[in-house]
Amino acid sequence: MKIKITVALITATILLPSGVIAQTVQRGVVEAVIGSDLNSVLPDDVVYMYPEFQKGTILFSDRSTSEGIVNLYLIGSKVHFVAPGGDTLVMKDQDDARVLSIGKDTYIRYDRSWVRLLAVKGALAIGIRTSVNIEQEQKTGAYGMADATSSISNVSALYDVPGSSAQTVYLKSLRNIPYTVTHDALLYDGTKLYISSKRNFRRLYPDKKDLIDKFIKENKLDLNKAQDALTLFNFLNL
Repeated sequence: MKIKITVALITATILLPSGVIAQTVQRGVVEAVIGSDLNSVLPDDVVYMYPEFQKGTILFSDRSTSEGIVNLYLIGSKVHFVAPGGDTLVMKDQDDARVLSIGKDTYIRYDRSWVRLLAVKGALAIGIRTSVNIEQEQKTGAYGMADATSSISNVSALYDVPGSSAQTVYLKSLRNIPYTVTHDALLYDGTKLYISSKRNFRRLYPDKKDLIDKFIKENKLDLNKAQDALTLFNFLNL
């Protein structure tokens, strides 16, 4: 299904948070004791996108909507919400969702991940996907992104018995847990997402190939960095 992004959903240009501008990968190590909840030992900004749950709206493929107090759980890219009773739950059928609005941010659902839109110009957009990967040995999925669920299993972890509450991960043994937080800049043509690269910018702007090459060279851009990719996108849409 092709999603039409309108100005009502997102402004033309959005500034990246400072931590994303400086780097695209953040690495760290935490130590967990036997029986620890992995969510409790990881830094707060690694577990959730926002420091607080806040009002959000979700648009589904059938054009129905749902509202609630939500946050984006980064390990597996899932929406969690606060139920009337105060419990934190995971939203079901997330792959049937298409657009998520949290505060001033807008996300689209693609390939089992939520991608935050940074800028929209006509039929094209640029976004960023933040993912948390646990441990080093991981299965690689689309765009070179490791699958967080499979990587957690490599840490010798147990999951809660499936129920109504949000899934919690418990570790079986004491060990150091390496993790990475990755910010991938992605180009969007209304149908498909492309990893940010010179080749894909040239693909989406076929009439500006020489201009792309020149601008990247003169400004020494590294398109692996979300800020540099956004700079090129905005330049091409002046």
